[in-house]
Amino acid sequence: MKKLGFLGLLLAISTLYTVHKKPGIEKNALVQAEADFEAARAQKGLEGWLSFFAEDTADFPSGSPITFSKAAMRERLSKTWNPEITLKWQPVKADVAASGDLGYTVGAWQLTGKSRKGEPVSMTGKYMTVWKNQADGSWKVVADIGNADQ
Repeated sequence: MKKLGFLGLLLAISTLYTVHKKPGIEKNALVQAEADFEAARAQKGLEGWLSFFAEDTADFPSGSPITFSKAAMRERLSKTWNPEITLKWQPVKADVAASGDLGYTVGAWQLTGKSRKGEPVSMTGKYMTVWKNQADGSWKVVADIGNADQ
């Protein structure tokens, strides 16, 4: 009988946990994180961009191996970051796992401004970002990849 009571208690606890992680609420938080990410990049440049990445984020530099470190990403981007470039993006889809711990956004981006040589730059493309819910409830990027339209 004690085992039955214990199993009932476990079921109640797991049900409460499931109710706490409502996918609709988490999805809204993820969409907000995406908007905050874009605003931080616009306002604070490289450091604003990096502030939304997890410490063990996957970085996919063109022509180089994948790295799994925000520090490596910072080192790479600090050599190429151009403050004369504006990057904007809009998610067209966001979803969160039923567990509430992983989610993704997909959408389109636009890059405009001037190259380091002062030439006009205008590009568009698509992206996919994978987000992980952190222990403090915030969302951090664990993988971000995109491609340019022709």
